[in-house]
Amino acid sequence: MVRTSDGFYVEDMSSLNGTFINGQRIQKRTKVNDQDRIHVHETLIIFHEDYQRPAEDASEQLGQTAPESASRTDTVHGLPAAIVDAVEATTGPSVDVNSGEKLRAVLEITRSLGSTLNVDDALPRILDVLFEVFPQADRGYIMVADEADGALALREIKYRKEATGGEGTLGPISSTMAEQVMAGGQGILSTDAFNDGDFDVSESVLDYPIRSMMCAPLMGPSRECFGIIYLDTDDPDQRFFQEDLEVLLSVATIAGQALELARQHEATVDLERRERELAMAREVQLHFLPKRQPEIPSYSFSFDYRSAEEVGGDFYGHMKLPDGRLAISIGDVSGKGVSAALLMARLSAEVRYFLATVNDCADAVTQLNRELITLSGDSHFITFCLCVLDPDEHQLTIVNAGHMAPIIHRRAAGVEKIGIATSGMPLGVQTDRVYQAFTTALEPGDAVVMYTDGVSEAMNPLGKTYGSQRLLDTIENGSGEAGELCQRVLSDVAAFTQDCPQSDDICLICFTRKG
Repeated sequence: MVRTSDGFYVEDMSSLNGTFINGQRIQKRTKVNDQDRIHVHETLIIFHEDYQRPAEDASEQLGQTAPESASRTDTVHGLPAAIVDAVEATTGPSVDVNSGEKLRAVLEITRSLGSTLNVDDALPRILDVLFEVFPQADRGYIMVADEADGALALREIKYRKEATGGEGTLGPISSTMAEQVMAGGQGILSTDAFNDGDFDVSESVLDYPIRSMMCAPLMGPSRECFGIIYLDTDDPDQRFFQEDLEVLLSVATIAGQALELARQHEATVDLERRERELAMAREVQLHFLPKRQPEIPSYSFSFDYRSAEEVGGDFYGHMKLPDGRLAISIGDVSGKGVSAALLMARLSAEVRYFLATVNDCADAVTQLNRELITLSGDSHFITFCLCVLDPDEHQLTIVNAGHMAPIIHRRAAGVEKIGIATSGMPLGVQTDRVYQAFTTALEPGDAVVMYTDGVSEAMNPLGKTYGSQRLLDTIENGSGEAGELCQRVLSDVAAFTQDCPQSDDICLICFTRKG
């Protein structure tokens, strides 16, 4: 203790146990006031500013009310105008965290977390405030469970370097304690880490001189525990007690709410970004599909495409060949979503290339298959059907690669599936596959329907599928005009599914030779 012209000061000379004034560890020379409580190791000292010495023998009276060291302090340190009472340490916590400090800590952390949605910025401040409230703390960790596997991962760490010489690396903690906190959602306190039989303390933990530790769960409004806040101390005389755990639980509750809200905010931002990206991807994908129907005087056409998600894996297209024929193609990439849509876009480009450079349609599909195997590897396959219409000869040539066979409604003979015998494997499955063509004539009034499995496999609330037979019946009962036939099929599918959510992409092509 030092006396100056403006009062008395306490200075800690870098002691291992530290000196505390009213529960706060002092780092520099600190002024003391009347009734201040000074902790020195296991001793509590109460400072009296205006103690009046009695007229009798002062040292004799002091000897009756205080330890001998206190009466010596009055003279040895040259403090004639003040009395220092030495009182035996209590059995409670030697570092007192009063209600004011608790409230200040909670408010400070609330302000830190409330000012940002980036919790990583606020986590260091949480440990800083906890180290101010708990001057005995030597290490502090904030750990959050991985959303994928639930394993605890370190998000923030703090060491009291001047006391421990820590390098800022994660020291071992009791896995049993962490598991109990995560499972039960309750705080845990150990006042004696060496002898506490409730926790499995490994040899690596015992290498650290941990004397006391406490752990609190991070829980948000959902009441699901997704992390922990952990503090420990090496000082056997400055352990954590129940009121310390209560403060840590309050802080963990606020931090848990902020972390959960931040996670929800990040998820919302990610979802909005994904929706924008998918909307853009859908717009790009639609550019690969035809903008208008083919124009051939003796034929009428109708196309319809409906993806189950923002982007789809179904494909259709048409192009005029150099010799005047019209190539109409339809396909279905396995799977859905972005990966299927990307392969569909590539399929669109490759189909146009091979139809433009290879005269025979069967050879074109054979070469297309070889190219797609190098693109998709083993991750995707594509069912594909190519119809080449000769409008002068009214001949229809079909090359089918594992797709649903086209349906023809002949005005004179009813409905039938065509080209089944020559259908081959889907594209992207077998490298050396050679595809074959099937040719049939179209009479006036004949209608052709090409479709993907989103039509035939559409499901109703009872789990039943639309099926190819119902599709055949619907086509047979319709007129031969392409637009009317296409709408008839789509309306019947909607009536069957009773507006159940669409489970797969739907693509439908109808064309008719005018009578």
